[in-house]
Amino acid sequence: MSLATRCTACGTVFRVVQDQLKVSEGWVRCGRCNEVFNALEGLFDLERDTPPDSPAGTPAFAEATVDPTPSPPAALPVPKSTDESESADALDKIDAQLTRPRESAHDSTPATRVRERDRLEFPDAQFDPDMLADDTAELDAAATEPLITRSPAPEELGEADAPAAPEFVQHAQRKAHWQSPGMRALQAGGITALLAVLGLQAAHQFRDQVAAQWPETAPTLAAWCGAVGCTIAAPRRIDDIAVESTALTRAPIADAFQLSVVLRNRGSVTVGLPSVDLSLTDENGQLVSRRMLVPRDFRAPSSVLGPGAESALQLLLSTGGTRVTGYTVEVFYP
Repeated sequence: MSLATRCTACGTVFRVVQDQLKVSEGWVRCGRCNEVFNALEGLFDLERDTPPDSPAGTPAFAEATVDPTPSPPAALPVPKSTDESESADALDKIDAQLTRPRESAHDSTPATRVRERDRLEFPDAQFDPDMLADDTAELDAAATEPLITRSPAPEELGEADAPAAPEFVQHAQRKAHWQSPGMRALQAGGITALLAVLGLQAAHQFRDQVAAQWPETAPTLAAWCGAVGCTIAAPRRIDDIAVESTALTRAPIADAFQLSVVLRNRGSVTVGLPSVDLSLTDENGQLVSRRMLVPRDFRAPSSVLGPGAESALQLLLSTGGTRVTGYTVEVFYP
């Protein structure tokens, strides 16, 4: 079988080799006009077929009458089949340059040698190694790939190959997912756990106020503080503490005075006893002594003061011979 093709630009017919077309994927360069085209589109058998789209009134292989300007192939009529023998003899001086990449090391197909007759008829035919130099690796890979590949069965296709659902369908699916009974139960459990953690954190932060406001929680809070290493103290509310009465009298002991202070809790919760700021002055109103007295200095029976309760604090002081004629008392939390 002797194959030939026709240039789509100038209409020149030249002989080609099937193995070379396979390597170059059908792309060749015309030896007359240097047009690169796909030889498979106009491929025919010289011994059996009629050259497609040969010019009217001239042989299909006439070299002298070829117009180098590309002409539309549709305007070229097909010659009669009797010209086939003449076509085979008119190929002697046609320069066909078949483009092929460098031979791949993985191509197991041996190169087909050109027959002696073909070499005599095409002495100037050669490959153009620069036309597809950049695509050598792709052509080598294409030459080694099988022509027929097995298509995956429908059951082998993954979910990624399935067409995506419309947006409104996806929105409805997401809404149904979040409104399902299982998801609602999970959300309720998560919210309950978060509220429990938040309540526990608030109880730890305000444990003094909680124990004072709800005394029944004091044992639980005490156990919690024993586990985490915290303490529970009575809240400090200086605005709820009122000084009901004070007195500074001479004691039977020389150079000694007895201080008496009565405190009252006007609030609704138990508060801690405050400290006392005592200032002593002489007859000119000059400060002669000042002391900060804490609840343990008064030896109070309790360090807290319940709602509406009173506490009488007494303390014996020594002035060391300093003449004292006046004093002031103020309560505060250090």
